[in-house]
Amino acid sequence: MSIPTHRPLPNESWDCTLPGPPSRNNFGSADLNPSGLLAFASGSSVSVVDSRSLQLVATIPLPPSSSSLSPFVTSVRWTPLPLGRDLLSTEPSSSHLILAAADRHGRIALLDFRLRSLILSIDPPDPSSKSGIQDLCWVQARSDSFHLASISGPSYFSLYNTSSSRCIFKYDASPEYLSCIRRDPFDSRHLCIVGLKGFLLSVKVLGEKDDDVALKELQIRTDCTELLKLEKDAAAAGGGTSSSPASAVFPLYAVRLAFSPLWKNVIYVTFPRELVVFDLKYETTLFSAPLPRGCAKFLDVLPDPNQELVYCVHLDGKISIWRRKEGEQVHVMCTMEELMPSLGSPVPSPSVLALLVSQSESTLQNISKLYSDSSNGASDVDSDNPFEFCDDTLVVAKTRLFSISDDGKLWSWILTAEGDGVMLKDAGISGNIANVSLYSTNTTTIVYTKDGLAAEGSRQLDKINGSRTQLPNSTFGFADVTFKISLVGQLQVLSSMVTMLAVPSPSLTATMSRGGDNPAITVPLVALGSQSGTIDVIDVSANAVASSFSVHNSMVRGLRWLGNSRLVSFSYTQVNEKTGGYINRLVVTCLRSGLNRTFRVLQKPERAPIRALRTSSSGRFSF
Repeated sequence: MSIPTHRPLPNESWDCTLPGPPSRNNFGSADLNPSGLLAFASGSSVSVVDSRSLQLVATIPLPPSSSSLSPFVTSVRWTPLPLGRDLLSTEPSSSHLILAAADRHGRIALLDFRLRSLILSIDPPDPSSKSGIQDLCWVQARSDSFHLASISGPSYFSLYNTSSSRCIFKYDASPEYLSCIRRDPFDSRHLCIVGLKGFLLSVKVLGEKDDDVALKELQIRTDCTELLKLEKDAAAAGGGTSSSPASAVFPLYAVRLAFSPLWKNVIYVTFPRELVVFDLKYETTLFSAPLPRGCAKFLDVLPDPNQELVYCVHLDGKISIWRRKEGEQVHVMCTMEELMPSLGSPVPSPSVLALLVSQSESTLQNISKLYSDSSNGASDVDSDNPFEFCDDTLVVAKTRLFSISDDGKLWSWILTAEGDGVMLKDAGISGNIANVSLYSTNTTTIVYTKDGLAAEGSRQLDKINGSRTQLPNSTFGFADVTFKISLVGQLQVLSSMVTMLAVPSPSLTATMSRGGDNPAITVPLVALGSQSGTIDVIDVSANAVASSFSVHNSMVRGLRWLGNSRLVSFSYTQVNEKTGGYINRLVVTCLRSGLNRTFRVLQKPERAPIRALRTSSSGRFSF
């Protein structure tokens, strides 16, 4: 296990590397910090994107391991607050640019994004086991330092001191499969871990020693029939117990956990076919809902940071929006939206791997303040006149979402909740909404406030801490609000593994049109053919994908430029292995119009596949 060190990494690779697409082998790992920097795992590297401009800032390759192939990055986490002084004595103010990354070989690296150096490297105790990291999370140990918590293998929970890179605590939850770890927004010393079968581990770090870690084991009741069948199939295929993480053994069986940012001691848990709201203090399930009919399995759950809304991601690339009913902890689904536009998508359709919610995009406080001020002041509208009213459609809430798909695309969405002007006007006139919620369990009646569970029994709601608030943190009116999601930006990285590369050259026609001896300027573009059949055109000077075309249904076998504005490519598929025969496909792609034109179309398969492709320097002929 290595010690903290500032080892500079190759700077040129950070600026000039265009990352490949993320995949399920990266476990959907992504993180967004308050500064707007979005980090996501792509292959064996970490890509950092400015979420506001959707520009690729850098690609950070993890240091290679002893094996020949670099392992997949499986978890990334930005640091929440400054770390220990001894670890960042050179520049403590840049600690918000420190990123923790872990891979399938169980290694954990701490990278300084500003200094472009490796601060800390933690190797697994047993390198031969290669029990990869499932998830990472920061947890506060002291007022000025954080420890790094990790889930490794199927069931190991570890706590690392980032000042010494020493593992100060380790817990084995076998035979459980641990899936997700999250930190409590109300207490940075507290975190929770959930397993695939509903096992829930509550951890509280009270100091820096191993006996300063308090554990509590809980259980969320859920149906594990499907998981048990998958376990039997995996055991039969592998011939024994696997040391791989849960997402590697069961890639399509996702269990996720999220703390409520508005209600203390309340967490949201999604199993593949169930949404659960759980109370940590009373150790009871407040609400559970089965998977709605016709919906794909749950993939992830994310609560809105400002509203009483919960976003659930599904395996088919859709997002369901759930709202809390006023006065109780019951959630109902409002609508279902697409995170993967069907128009222009290739077949098979790409998969959504991760969803992130930005905390900087919210207009509800401004809307509430506007209507609060208007209700208290003089109004030009006569409430007794039925013909004088405001019926404009107004934005009640606005949230920015980021989704990542396995075809190398980062999507930026704006989710707006639009309400009727009459409803909002009435909300402003009616005064403040009590920010409390009353619900009943099997044994007691519990009253909620912003600080958590405040009282039991029958008490008057308006006497609890005088807790009253405006519209932003209430559920008033969401039953009559319509949701609309809009695509506002997109970033494209490499769409698949590169199989062909083609560089354009100044054409003879362009040289002659310049007038004699003046050569044409070389276009700074490179065309890449991929394994998935797409062709990516790269702007070399900007280190970005200028455009991407879905051309073939199989691997691109050959690629050439026709001048500086067209591409010709070919692919082939074998009809039958016994009788032989190949279907060859030749396509010309126009970069200006984006149109694909297939030529040399034959009715019957050919005996041999196309092996090579050549084009003339003028761009007029190909053979």
